[in-house]
Amino acid sequence: MDGLSYFGFPSLPLKNTSRGPKVRSMTSKLAIAMIGPTASGKSSFALDLAEKIEGELVCMDSATVYQGFDIGANKPSREDRARVPHHLLDILSPEDGFSAGHFVQKAEETVLDIQKRGKVPLIVGGTYFYLRALQHGMYPQTIISAETIEEIEREFFEEEGTNTAMHEALAKKDAQAAKNIHPNDRYRLVRALAVIRTSGQLPSEQKPQHQSKEQAERVWMKYAMAVSRHVLNAQIVRRTEEMIQNGLVEETKSLKEKFPKARALGSIGYAESCAFLEKKLTEKQLRNEIIEKTRQLAKRQITWLRSDTEVRYIDDRDQERVLLEISNLRFALGETV
Repeated sequence: MDGLSYFGFPSLPLKNTSRGPKVRSMTSKLAIAMIGPTASGKSSFALDLAEKIEGELVCMDSATVYQGFDIGANKPSREDRARVPHHLLDILSPEDGFSAGHFVQKAEETVLDIQKRGKVPLIVGGTYFYLRALQHGMYPQTIISAETIEEIEREFFEEEGTNTAMHEALAKKDAQAAKNIHPNDRYRLVRALAVIRTSGQLPSEQKPQHQSKEQAERVWMKYAMAVSRHVLNAQIVRRTEEMIQNGLVEETKSLKEKFPKARALGSIGYAESCAFLEKKLTEKQLRNEIIEKTRQLAKRQITWLRSDTEVRYIDDRDQERVLLEISNLRFALGETV
């Protein structure tokens, strides 16, 4: 089993095209997504990969876009930003709104700019809904917030739930939409309910639209970090403890005083820190609450990933294989020789 044929490209030869001169097209069509559950190590992998393929990172997160939300949002360090260009960090005031629609607009502009410069965009993050919207387009005139998506996620999947209840709920509101969506297509089910909840419109009467010809013709490679539950839990615990030690509570206190209405204060880490500052949680409970909420988030993210047959699973030992796959695909696209 060789090269990209393993992933459904049987006509593409396995060939080390990374050697020798490179000739880029004026505008690259390739975009790479590095996704996976929170704390899985995707950012570190993407950073190393970007250095080797002349890539630039596009951060896909609903909190890192905000200025001042650093520790709890686990923003890249100054050293990492110096290694590779990072985009969509610190671009908004904490009191500004941000939705999937806003992300798609800003990310599409950024990806086009990166591609026109002959570089490779690496979209990195765990907000999988944003990625699907960027890849497949947005429904017209329906801006859906990350909070709405999270609300639906919690409602149907906080425990050991399935897609069945969500499909039944959709069928009661829009029978045609439910008929057109497979009961296991989690992304489209969540999206359909979110459209109804946000706009009151029926999804069966809407179709997603790309913003540009380039967006519609883009070629995607989507990788997800595969980490065992034991390892992932350990990494979540370690990261939580590091955030608290590095001043998460102090950062939250400062943000709350300056921007009391900031929506990102409701995100994991900040919400629990707010409760701690209000003396609703002890220090031990603060730690445990963040860990548990992060585990629940990771579980939902893994469920999202399983619904996407285009995702290629990797671990931190697979960098050479990923480099070769990307090189082969760029060769097939006429971007390298």
